[in-house]
Amino acid sequence: MYSKTMPRAFQFQCYAAIILVFAVSATAQIIGQDSFETSNSSTIWSQTQGVTIQNSGGANATQRFASLSSNGGTFEGNLTVPNKPAQGLSDFSIELFFRTQNATNGQFTLQITPASPTNPPLTLCYEARKGWGISSGSNGKTSWKPISGMKIVSPDAWYRFRFVGRDWGETNANYNLQLSDPNGNAFTTSATNLAFFQGSNSVAQLARHFALVNTADGNSSFDVDEVSIAAITPYKGPVIKGVNTKTLFGKVMCGYQGWFGAPGDGRSEQGWRHWTKHYGPFADGNAKVDLWPDVSELDTNQRFPTDFKMADGSPAEVFSSFEKPTVLKHFQWMQDYGIDGVFVQRFANGLRNQASLEHCNTVLANCREGANLHGRAYAVMYDLSGLPAGHIDDVINDWRALRNEMVITEDPAYLNHRGKPVVAIWGIGFNDRRDYTLAECRRLVEFLKNDGCTVMLGVPTNWRELKGDAVSDPALLDILAMADIISPWTVGRYSSPAGAAKYAENILKPDLAWCRERGIDLLPVVFPGFSWHNMKDGPSDQIPRLRGQFLWSQFREAKRANVSMVYVAMFDEVDEGTAIFKCINDVPVGQKSKFVTYEGLPSDFYLKMVGTGTKLIHDKTTLEGKLSSSQHD
Repeated sequence: MYSKTMPRAFQFQCYAAIILVFAVSATAQIIGQDSFETSNSSTIWSQTQGVTIQNSGGANATQRFASLSSNGGTFEGNLTVPNKPAQGLSDFSIELFFRTQNATNGQFTLQITPASPTNPPLTLCYEARKGWGISSGSNGKTSWKPISGMKIVSPDAWYRFRFVGRDWGETNANYNLQLSDPNGNAFTTSATNLAFFQGSNSVAQLARHFALVNTADGNSSFDVDEVSIAAITPYKGPVIKGVNTKTLFGKVMCGYQGWFGAPGDGRSEQGWRHWTKHYGPFADGNAKVDLWPDVSELDTNQRFPTDFKMADGSPAEVFSSFEKPTVLKHFQWMQDYGIDGVFVQRFANGLRNQASLEHCNTVLANCREGANLHGRAYAVMYDLSGLPAGHIDDVINDWRALRNEMVITEDPAYLNHRGKPVVAIWGIGFNDRRDYTLAECRRLVEFLKNDGCTVMLGVPTNWRELKGDAVSDPALLDILAMADIISPWTVGRYSSPAGAAKYAENILKPDLAWCRERGIDLLPVVFPGFSWHNMKDGPSDQIPRLRGQFLWSQFREAKRANVSMVYVAMFDEVDEGTAIFKCINDVPVGQKSKFVTYEGLPSDFYLKMVGTGTKLIHDKTTLEGKLSSSQHD
């Protein structure tokens, strides 16, 4: 047991084994972890055999770590569900840092079994002379099956390692392995979709127990740090092959807010979410949105009546992003109109709020299914707006959970670029007195880069010149030089086709040159118009859409500037009047709340236009040949 008075290194009693007992939380899938940094007694450990806790030299610049002695130093763990201790797990991950100390004799095993560690159905082995393999024994004989793709490790270096079990208990049980470079954090080597190598008398069973054993002879220790075990929730539904999710080049991606909720939609939070300015009925004077969505294609139970009335006296209805069929319908529209996919917004200031996190997680799961079902791409975008100082770790820990527990970056539909999964951070460098600092932003970017991600940063329009909407601190440019993709936010920065052309000439083109000199990709933002009268009591229809001419002018300028990708703000943003999904012209009647329309154009007009813009960026149509039809179909 740990104690506050233990020496700098101590030896567990002989014939003891460190036993991990894991319990699944209702709100988190991490079921056991230990960094060995605290000397307080931990509820997940008990004593057993051959493990020494060392007090300095841990992985990732930490101090303490566990050292397993040669010839059988062991720690074991039970993969159990709290009320079903005999059930085990179907999908799980085991992640840790390890270090061997002998170039010729270093070896260890990771055994996973449905019962006890004796005669395990799967034993993953590493031997310095032979490399990685699977050992299986039956009838007194042991066989070895090598694993290709996994490299020999160097002694005295820490490696990050991850084992992911998938579909255990089924006939297609398999596993994936990932390994970092020496003293690295990002996974650089992997072996995937490895078949479950079982003995002749084995049957597919849920994983219930694991053991990590130092099998080296002589005086060769095996060190372990930062152990984390998770019950993962991979996507297991149908997958339709559509857009190429391996690159952002040639893509037109929309932002997807997904923040709308309604009474009775199944959330634990009561009332309207994002439809109203204040708590209370969704009625005249309390509307927060300026556009009214077209819900005519949704089933009756997906439409939620408000206190607004249509001209014929019927209740005006809206939707909830919490409802899966609604989100799936949105992704069907993306497929129907040829839009590549979305960046799903994830709001950093709500990650500690259970109701907000429930909503974000549900919407992300809905988008994940929609993207897979309809052959679209999706990626996570963290919006840092409103995040207090000192809370950047909320984002770091949330991303770890999404990647390790939901394993979203392994989805066929998850967007990759330049060989790595894309994660976007929006809100770096704005001069609107945000609480979080540039130093915190830099730490977040460094973490994501080390985690093996392609990092996209949403920044102010005038980021390069450090003026206007951008902070004047040169540290901003140092952070942006670390990015893989930069996406300047231009909503509201110009208001006419002439303004869009001026922006493209004076800002967009120099931005592109700056990025290309540094090997960074630029993702320009286009938007169809802007209005937040009901939210802010500002002017209605503040930036008119001009029957599509304003949005198309931005596609035109982007194409002329030879951009390779475009971000459309936004797919579903009715709050600020930038939505491009289906909205109605016959809006509800209100005295205090006023709504803008699509100027008599069909409800799918902007979906068609963005689909045409996608073809333009795909180089599947010419600029001049499609301009007129895009505006007036």
